[in-house]
Amino acid sequence: MLVDVHCHLDYPEFDSDLDEVVARAGDTIIVNSIVQPGGVEKGLGLAERYENVYCTLGLTASDLDEGRFRETVRLLRQHRDRIVGLGEVGLDYYWVKDDEGRRAERAHFAEFARLSGELGLPLVVHSRDAEADCINILGELKTRAVMHCFSGTTEDALKAVELGCLISIPANVTYVKGRQRLVEALPLDALVLETDAPYLSPLRGRRNEPGNVRAGAEKVAEIKGLDVTEVEEATTRNALGFLKIKDG
Repeated sequence: MLVDVHCHLDYPEFDSDLDEVVARAGDTIIVNSIVQPGGVEKGLGLAERYENVYCTLGLTASDLDEGRFRETVRLLRQHRDRIVGLGEVGLDYYWVKDDEGRRAERAHFAEFARLSGELGLPLVVHSRDAEADCINILGELKTRAVMHCFSGTTEDALKAVELGCLISIPANVTYVKGRQRLVEALPLDALVLETDAPYLSPLRGRRNEPGNVRAGAEKVAEIKGLDVTEVEEATTRNALGFLKIKDG
């Protein structure tokens, strides 16, 4: 059994064949990430529809709208018992380039991190071109997190691991050299797997889906010189323990 700790099944790319996508994933536990208040009803409905689907709830990191931020906080409190994590949230300096916007991002992220502790929800972090600031905020607030689709340096990753964070490796590790170097450098007990479907397919140009998490597991096993079963067991144990999912 595998765990895809992060994907977006509620996105329209899956509207036409969602049943088939979930069926192809087999016994994989799928964690769907809801990233906008308007997607909450659809996203939470997936967890009711499919036994192996769970949800996290957050807000796109580059969304600086104060109204949507406050609404997301309200929804997190309202639906705390229907989700397994708070996220994805974080910092995105690729899209937000001005100082004022980045300050607002950091303030939102810090408040989400504090809220994760208050609600007892694991935190799932998006960081793009902002890894150092993300890790610094987590360190200041003494908050562990799953570092979703981590693309920082090995040094950044090791700092995050020292804080108790898990580094999430997407399925495109099959060809992305930077992610392969992360896998090589990090201990297996610091890794979890994801697809970020419909993005980051292990096959360039294809729509990704949760069943492809196995391709990530196979590549991690190849890099580390391990049997794929060992990678499956370790990453599944890491993910279920962090997200406090008991149905594995």
